[in-house]
Amino acid sequence: LVIGQLGLAETLQILIDCDHTDSKGLELAKCIEDLFKTRCKEFKESTHLNFGVYYTPAENLCYTAMTKFKEKYGVIPKVSDRTYFTNSMHVPVWHKLDPFEKIDIESQLTGYSSGGCITYVELPVSTLNNIDALETIINYAMKKDVPYAAVNIPVDRCECGFTSEMNDVCPKCGSDKILKLRRVTGYLSSDYRHFNKGKQDEVEDREKHINS
Repeated sequence: LVIGQLGLAETLQILIDCDHTDSKGLELAKCIEDLFKTRCKEFKESTHLNFGVYYTPAENLCYTAMTKFKEKYGVIPKVSDRTYFTNSMHVPVWHKLDPFEKIDIESQLTGYSSGGCITYVELPVSTLNNIDALETIINYAMKKDVPYAAVNIPVDRCECGFTSEMNDVCPKCGSDKILKLRRVTGYLSSDYRHFNKGKQDEVEDREKHINS
């Protein structure tokens, strides 16, 4: 039995007007996650059932929950002014951070979950040619004891076979028949444009985690 969550960043904005990219927000985030972990332990002991904390990917919920939230509370700046809630305890996708900064923040929260957590970094397609950089990032995540680390690199594929990150047309043949693969949740799935509007907007809002 799991207690899932989403929208930690938005919760912090409501409570203290910052998210966990700020040190004050990160400290409160730890308190919130510790409360989840403690409650699950209490439920476990009282019911003899296996409760756990799950950092849910909220595949459709990120959009539907935000829609319901807006119906009840309206549009609140930094909280409900987008079409989706931030996944679980993730740093919001629109923050400009390098991969190590993102790992540093999220690695301090993953330990409160007994399962179902992912920390990913978003990188440009050119990184595929930089094996040393990829290895450095993965080793850094391992050093920080991240249980499930991933590197997201766009995989767009044209009908002609050309693969890279593309906009509306293939730079090689000019076709607009392009399959746009992204890690939308915890896995690579079909074309991200098949997901609901919230997930599509979240993918399009993502900043690449590269050094400034």
